[in-house]
This record gives sequence, C-alpha cells and structure tokens, in this order.
Amino acid sequence: MGYYVRVFKPKSKPEHWKLQFTSHKKEHTKNSSAIKPKKEWDIPKSRWYSLEFQPHMTVEQARARAKQLNSRLHLKQVEERRLALEKQKTELDLKFMAAIPDLYKQEFEQKYVFGRFDDLEWRRRFLLRWKAVQKMLVEIQLDPADWYDEMFRFYDYFYKYKFSFSYIRKLLQLANLWGYFLSRKMGQTYVRVPVPRGKERARLLEAYLQKRGREVCGSDPLTPEELQRVKGVLNQENYNWLYLSVWLGLRPIEIDQLHDPTMYRVQPINRETTMLWVYQTKLVAVPSRYRWKLIPLVFDGQKDVLKIIKHGKFKRPLTKTVRHHFGAHTTLYGGRKGFTDLMLSYQQRLENISQWMGHSSIERTWKNYKSRCIAHFD
Repeated sequence: MGYYVRVFKPKSKPEHWKLQFTSHKKEHTKNSSAIKPKKEWDIPKSRWYSLEFQPHMTVEQARARAKQLNSRLHLKQVEERRLALEKQKTELDLKFMAAIPDLYKQEFEQKYVFGRFDDLEWRRRFLLRWKAVQKMLVEIQLDPADWYDEMFRFYDYFYKYKFSFSYIRKLLQLANLWGYFLSRKMGQTYVRVPVPRGKERARLLEAYLQKRGREVCGSDPLTPEELQRVKGVLNQENYNWLYLSVWLGLRPIEIDQLHDPTMYRVQPINRETTMLWVYQTKLVAVPSRYRWKLIPLVFDGQKDVLKIIKHGKFKRPLTKTVRHHFGAHTTLYGGRKGFTDLMLSYQQRLENISQWMGHSSIERTWKNYKSRCIAHFD
C-alpha cells in the first residue's frame, strides 16, 4: 500500500506523470481474480499540494517524494501492528490470570523456559507455543482434573483452527506439562490428554489438508531437464545452488553450509571417481564422526559440482522464484525430492541412494523421496 508515480511517454507530447495510490488490502480487492490483487486510485491534482507534490516536479523529484510518504505509511502501519499485538497480549494475560494465579504462571515460565537454556531461538519458539496454549485454555475453560474426561473439547478446538498434526503434538505436550505442574500445586491428580488417534486423527488431518491445499504437500521433484530449461533466465548463483541440489540431493541448509570448508571434504578415489563428504548438522543424536554422509561423484551431470563449491558462486533462491520457474508445487527441496528418481534412472541401488541422502533407513527414502508421479521400468 502506498503512493506510486506513473510515467507517460507519448510520441507526440512531452513526458508527463500522474500520482496514484495503490492498495493490496483484502477489503479493497475482494472482487479481484488476479493472483496478486491490487486496486489503484488516481489522486486528483487538487490534493497534490496537501501531499507536497507540484505539477512542475520532475519524475525523479515526484518519486523521491512518494518514497518519503511511503516510508511514513510503513512506519505508521508497523506502529499500529505493534499496538494491536500489545493489546492482544494484555487481554490474553488478563483472561489467563482470571482463571490461573499469576504466581503459578511466573513460576512455570521460570522453571521451564528462563531457567533452562540460554538459546534465544529456543526460548522464542517455546514462548510462542506457550502463548498458543494459553489461548486454547482460555477458550476451553476446563480444570486440569477434567481434561482427560473432556479430551474431545481439545480435539474440537484443533479441528476448528485446522492445525497441523505436528503442531497439535507440540501444543498437547506443553499443555500436559502445564496441567501436571498446576495439578501438583493444587494437590490434584492429573491424567494426560492423549494424542488423537483413529478417526479423530483422520478428521484433524483431513481438516488441515483441506485448509492448506497445495502448500502442505511435499515438493514436486526438480529434474536436470527442467533446470537446464531455465538456465538462461535464472540468476547464475541461484542456478548453481539448484544445480547442487539436483545432483547431490542435499538439504537446503547443507547446500548453504558448503560455503564453509569445515562442512565438507573431498576425497579422490580413482581417476574417474571422487567422494564428497558432507556434514549433517541435522543429526544431533549420533556422535559427530557419524554425521558425515558420503556422495560419490561419478556421473556426467556432477562434473561441475566441485568447481561450483570451490568458487563459492552459489546462493539460495527465494521460494517464490523457484515456484515462478518450476511450478506452484516446487520448493527449495525440489532437487532433493528428485534425487532418488534421478539415481534410479541411472540404475543405482536404493540402499546406496539412501546412504547418499543421509537417511537412517531405506524405508525413509522410499516412502518420502520416491515420487509417486514417476515410474521406472526396464
């Protein structure tokens, strides 16, 4: 949302401009069928002076003034958003304190949040989930002693807001922790609210899938042919990043870490084969010496991999850039999603592919990384 200077360059008349206001708000674009809807208004010259625009301004001067006004609008929107969030937080705290003594809440946070780890990102995520649990408990309004008997109230709440199943697990884990803590303070028995199973689980999953549509699905595979097709129009560093993804099957974070020489090793095997060792920071439950995965570079498409890594000329593209060039169902995991089928097309064994991808089991590779839209046959 903001002011925009539109320039006209007619052949028979001198260049001139007009002032417009553009909005992307849903209330203004609700009848639009465009992918990125917006609405524009022409601002009459009678209002230009109040906005400090003048007809004799050059295009550069007018755009500089529009940029200044847009900066002020942005600051105003940020402040309004901050005040709205503060008001929302205050109302939630008041509702929660009306049901639960603030002393218990502070003790719970000190014991399980501020007294645990110093990692700011971990605290931030914990507090976000804790805030979501408070909202849920305020809406449900049940004593912890009754939670197990009324577990369907929790499931209906999840169904109402169409949460993902992984998020439901996290909320229930924290809610049960709070319920146990409060029940112990009150001298009551407490029975945990179980994770939904059976038909309840199916109902919640179906609601979430309908809500998210294409976004909840795993990425479509990205093939070397599709990547080659956009080589001339894609930024070279973005192309190189996707090239590493397609031919190495790495996770996005692992590709980014290839800028650090300590995160990979190069081991020559023979004249035709080189082994690339990649460190997997995702693996935290195994000793560091077992966090390396070994990827042999033996195919023609992998011949430029080491050159790209050595020069460091690769950069992660934006997700919207990937979707623009390869389709709405493709994400930054597209190359990794297509790696299994790419190697199967080279007649490689699934157990070897699973090891190259850093999976702990072949079942993981087959279930989550073998595309259902690609068939292989002899």
